[in-house]
Amino acid sequence: MYIAYFCFEKYKIDDIFDFLDEYCLFKDFKFIVDAFSSENQFFKAFDTKKYRIIIFDIGNHGKECIETASKIREIDNNAALIFFAGNKYYAYDAFLLYAADYIFKPVKYDRLEKTLDRILKNINVSKKYITVNNNKINTKINISTIIYIEVIGNVSCIHISSGNVVKAYITLSELERTLSNNPLFLRTHKSYIINMEYVSSMEGNSFIMKNGDIIAIRKNNCKEIKRIYQRFSLRKR
Repeated sequence: MYIAYFCFEKYKIDDIFDFLDEYCLFKDFKFIVDAFSSENQFFKAFDTKKYRIIIFDIGNHGKECIETASKIREIDNNAALIFFAGNKYYAYDAFLLYAADYIFKPVKYDRLEKTLDRILKNINVSKKYITVNNNKINTKINISTIIYIEVIGNVSCIHISSGNVVKAYITLSELERTLSNNPLFLRTHKSYIINMEYVSSMEGNSFIMKNGDIIAIRKNNCKEIKRIYQRFSLRKR
């Protein structure tokens, strides 16, 4: 699941990122957090990613935060908005935008945990199937059987545990958004999404899947991809 963290001051609260990591670890969940310091950055990313939770650190830019949140509401009524603030000055404006919460700083983990629990109860995070168009026929695929997905040309090839490959005319980015609520799936490369349950080992800059296939890890963001998998692997033990 994608989370956007907004802070116009161009700094980030490390505690918040630590809290989100801790939440993922103990709740067996996966968040991908993107940090933004301007509207332009955010809306460029919003064109390609679906942010289900958007956190605003108001700081000294409460008016700008509220204005940006208003623009988000014009195009997305479902995203959960959370505001971190040093006072209650913008609380009324925030709740007019149907904010999920307005949390006073310093933010405490317990408070953020309760807020995230409440938000996630209202989000369907447990899709068991996806439906794709395969040769003009809608094909239903059990998500738990997907080993990995690769894109070849304009075709996404979905490798499943039976050994079959389902070919669908859908972009990898669209499939990534469809699977974004499932913590098992990880985009490792511009051409690949893997199901971490089917990873046999990690060697160098590649994943070795249980069916023997080798999946590349992109150089850009390589450390973060490996960290996500290592954290997942530790939880399985």
